[in-house]
Amino acid sequence: MKFKKIFGCTFIAILTTGLLFGCGTPNDEQEPDPTEEPSEQMED
Repeated sequence: MKFKKIFGCTFIAILTTGLLFGCGTPNDEQEPDPTEEPSEQMED
C-alpha cells in the first residue's frame, strides 16, 4: 500500500516537472534585425 503512494507521488512529480519545462518560453528565438529593410509586397 505504501509503495503505491510513493509511486503515485513520484509519477505526479515527474509529470508536473515535465509540464512546467514543456510550457516554458523558448530562449533560442531571435528577433528580426531592425536595420534590415522590410521586403516589398506586391500589390494586385
